[in-house]
Amino acid sequence: MPDVNSSLAMGPMDRELLWRTLCDFEHYPDFMQDVLEVRVERRSATEILSHWRVLLNGSELSWTERDLLTDDHRIVFEQTDGDLEVWQGEWRVLDAGDGSLSVELDVSFDLGIPSLAEVLHPIGERAIRANSRQMLEGIRTRMAAADGLLVGS
Repeated sequence: MPDVNSSLAMGPMDRELLWRTLCDFEHYPDFMQDVLEVRVERRSATEILSHWRVLLNGSELSWTERDLLTDDHRIVFEQTDGDLEVWQGEWRVLDAGDGSLSVELDVSFDLGIPSLAEVLHPIGERAIRANSRQMLEGIRTRMAAADGLLVGS
């Protein structure tokens, strides 16, 4: 099963504000071009059940995922229903030193077509890597655009 690991330095900023932005899935389409829709069905302090529609390499995919929110600023997600055989991973907010933060996004996936995995998985990896990078940059842009919310601004 392919794994895609992406990270992006966010710079110095408020950890809790970054965390709230990361957990605010419904607003992802506002600042992430390939996220078409996210609908939250159920939310608690530790768990979210969310429905996603995204563009991946020009194709629309949809799924439902269970997201576990941890005290150490991690979101662990797993598809419960959807277009892929497996879609799971996690977001992490990490201390990058000197008050700076970074966000990591790790995704494991399986397209569910074993006979074509050798051909399709590398294409899927490239598309998911590009999509993950775009999502991380969307988070960083969203944070930078928030007036007066960056540390030191």
